[in-house]
Formats: sequence, C-alpha cells, structure tokens
Amino acid sequence: MRIWKKHVDVYEHINKIDDYLRKALTANQPVLNDAINDLLSAGGKRLRPVMVLLSGHFGRYDEKKLIPLSAAVEIMHMATLVHDDIIDESELRRGRPTTRSRWGNQVAVLTGDFLFTKAFSLVTHNVSQKNMHHLSNAIRAICEGEVDQFQSRYTKDISILRYLKRIARKTAALFSLSCQVGASESNCRYETIRCLKKFGHDFGMAFQITDDLLDFNGSRNEMGKPLYTDFAEGIYTLPIIYTLQNKQYGERMESYIGRKDLSEPEIREVGQLVVESGGLDKSKQLALRYLDRCHESLGHLPNNSAKGAMKELVEELIERRY
Repeated sequence: MRIWKKHVDVYEHINKIDDYLRKALTANQPVLNDAINDLLSAGGKRLRPVMVLLSGHFGRYDEKKLIPLSAAVEIMHMATLVHDDIIDESELRRGRPTTRSRWGNQVAVLTGDFLFTKAFSLVTHNVSQKNMHHLSNAIRAICEGEVDQFQSRYTKDISILRYLKRIARKTAALFSLSCQVGASESNCRYETIRCLKKFGHDFGMAFQITDDLLDFNGSRNEMGKPLYTDFAEGIYTLPIIYTLQNKQYGERMESYIGRKDLSEPEIREVGQLVVESGGLDKSKQLALRYLDRCHESLGHLPNNSAKGAMKELVEELIERRY
C-alpha cells in the first residue's frame, strides 16, 4: 500500500534506505544471511527511517550522514520485532512466518543480536555522542515497554495510564527518536528539534492505538495474523480497558479477563462487547487527539516539502487503517 500520493518523492528516500540496508546487512554465516534476507523481503513501510530523513530537511540536510543513520534506526526496529516475536511466540508477522517459526528461537535470538550490533556499528560512525545516548535510551525504553507488556499479560491490574506509558516506551520512543536525531544531526534549531521530537511521540502513540484497534476491527490481510490475537494472548489494550470501565459492560468483560482457555465463540463475544460498549470509538477518539497534536507541532515548523509529507502521513493515519 502506497502511503504518499502527493509527495511521491518520499519513495526515492525509501529506495535509498532499502539499497543501503541490503548492502549493510551481510553476514559471514549463511543461516544469518538467509534470516536477514527473509526479513528484508518482508518489506515494511520504513516510517521510522523516513522520519529521520524528513526531519533532516528542516536543517542542513546531509544525505551521506542521514541515510546510514536512518538505516540504523530501521535495523534497530527490525531487531526489536525479531525479539518481540520470540517473547510472544508469534508464528506470523506481516502475513509471513516469523524468524523464530522458520529457524527456531536460538537463531532468532542471534539474528536480533546481530541486527543490534550492526545498527550500533553504523550509529557510532554517524552520530554525535549526545545522540548515541538518546539512541541507547530509546532501546532501553522499548525493552522496558516489552517487559511490562509481557509481565502484565492476563492480569486484571490494567489502567489507561499504564497502557499509555507502555506504548510510549514500546512504540512512540523510536518514532520520537527518529525525528529528534534526524533534526539534531542536521543542526536544526532547538525549537525545531523539540517540535519534531514531540511530533514523533504523538504520531507513535496514535500509530500504536490504531494498530491495537485493528486487533478488533481489522482484517487478516491488514494485520498479517488472525483477529483478537492480542486479547487471546492476554495482552489487554485500550479498547478492552475502556470496555472494562463501562458500568454496563464491565462486569461481562471481566468474566473473560485472565483466562487462557477462551473458546472461539467467547473471543468473538469479547469483540462484540468492545464494539457495543463504545470501547472502539473511544480508542479512535484518543488516537485522533494525538494526531491533532501532531498537526499542532507541524504548525510551528517552516513550510517545506518535508512538512507536507509529514502532514500527508498524519492524514493517511486518520483516514485509513494500517
């Protein structure tokens, strides 16, 4: 699915990123090479590395510096997905077998480790020490968010605040970082860096909420996995939390919380409760509030093609379901 229609020049950026990734991600071990090539063939929207490049256009844009940096950000993202699939015991991602399902957990762990090593190797040659610190903090935040999600599976101790803190670390941190380092390494003004960092955070929050909505109202083609997968695995996201807080539907929902033995009809009943209680609608409204904040941040930035591409990305998330 092509996201940008008005700013098609973004695809030139994506092609350069992909070319760099294929050149950078080579290993001396055949199994690692096979696993990495499989990950690259799975594709992806490359949103995070694109944000690095777009943010750089608000300062002194240096493609020789930013392409390797954007590739490093994408490699970090790939590594977290490989490790995430191991933790969740996922069989599919983007409709394809995961690394762990094809080569086993041991190879998947080492593939993720190799990717992290390659990413930091690229970063050390292309960013300042200050931004190295920011990158390290972002990876730490992602790991903390994933651990929190894992530890809270099947628990009734869930709240909107805890959910938002989790996705801020698990997802928004890397979007925010992408904008921040792209702007910082391009010598943007402090206020510009601050606005772009906030844009990345708010976009990441909306992106994850939208992704969680698709677990209930998406399709297998959109998600690359069956509906209600997160709920069945004990991951209770925003639509579930809103339903639990509804006086009329909360008690019925509670009877399904914490159970690992739910039948298919019971899982479908959960999906119906989420719709009837307004849990989906409330979640959509919160996502839209974060996207409104994205527009506010962009309003403080000078007009250029990068700003237009970012606006189009926000509008696409509002209008479409990823």
